[in-house]
Amino acid sequence: MNINFRKIVKSVSLVCVLSAAALTHAVTPDVDGEGNWLINDAGFTFDANVSDEFNQAGQWQTPDTAKWNRYHPTGWLGNNSFTYSNTLAYTHQGNLVLEARQGDFLGDKHTTGIVSSKQPLKYGYFEVRAKAANNNIASSFWFFNRNNSNGDQYEIDVYEHFPYVGWNDQTKSKSNIHHFVWTQQTGNVDQIPNYSYAAQLENGGVNTDWHTYGVMRTPAGIYFYVDGKKVRTIWKSAVNPADYPGDVDMPVILDILVYDWQSGDNEPRQERSYYYVDYFRAWR
Repeated sequence: MNINFRKIVKSVSLVCVLSAAALTHAVTPDVDGEGNWLINDAGFTFDANVSDEFNQAGQWQTPDTAKWNRYHPTGWLGNNSFTYSNTLAYTHQGNLVLEARQGDFLGDKHTTGIVSSKQPLKYGYFEVRAKAANNNIASSFWFFNRNNSNGDQYEIDVYEHFPYVGWNDQTKSKSNIHHFVWTQQTGNVDQIPNYSYAAQLENGGVNTDWHTYGVMRTPAGIYFYVDGKKVRTIWKSAVNPADYPGDVDMPVILDILVYDWQSGDNEPRQERSYYYVDYFRAWR
C-alpha cells in the first residue's frame, strides 16, 4: 500500500490547528500580549475556498485551477531580467514549488514561476509557511492591484526575501507598502517611498529553515507576523488616505522573480533555484 504520510500528517495538523483555534485562541498571533486572539475578535473565520494545503495527488501537478492562476494578475510578463513561465509553478510532495532557471527561454534572462489568487482579498488574516530560494532572486508573498482606468498601483509586500543582500540578509524578513502613480513623463513614482522595514528573525534563515509569515488586514491597519509574533504595524492613520493600500481588494501573489535594479547582485548561485510554500491559509 502506497501511503503518503506527509500528507496525512499535514491534513491532521490543519484540523488540530482549527480545533485549537476555536478552543484556545492560541494558534494565531497574540496581538495584545495577553493571549487575546485579534483574528477571532475581528470576526474572521477560516476560509477553505481560498486556502490551499497544496496536497494534490501526484507529483509536479498544476496548482488548483479553481484557486490559482499561473500568471500575474495584470498580465505582466516580467522585466529586463526575467520572464514568468507557468510551467515553473507546480505542486510537489505537499508543497507549492516556484522554480527559477537561468536563461531558460529568452536569451540570458531568467525564467521564473508565479501563482496569483483568482479571488481578490481585502480584510482578514493571511499566512504561509515557506522556505525561500537559496539565492538573491526574490522569493515573495504580496498583494497587488492596478486600477486600469488611471494607472494607480497599490501593493502590500508581506515579504521579499533576498538572502544575500546586506540590508535584507537571510536572517531578516522585509515588508513594504506602495502606491505607484504612472505618467508618461515620470514613469512609476512611489507616493509612499522609504516604507521598507526588515524584521529580524529569531530562529534560522529564510532560505535555510521553514518559517510562518502572516499579515492581518483590518480597517485600522496592517499587521505583519513572523513565526507567530507581530513584528510590524502600519496604522492607516499614519498614511495619506489616497496612498493607503490596506483598503484595496487585491489578489495575493506568490512568486520568485529578479529585479533589474539589482544588477550584479541578483544572479542565482545555481542553474535552478526553488522557493517552497507549504500552505496558504486565510481567515476572513
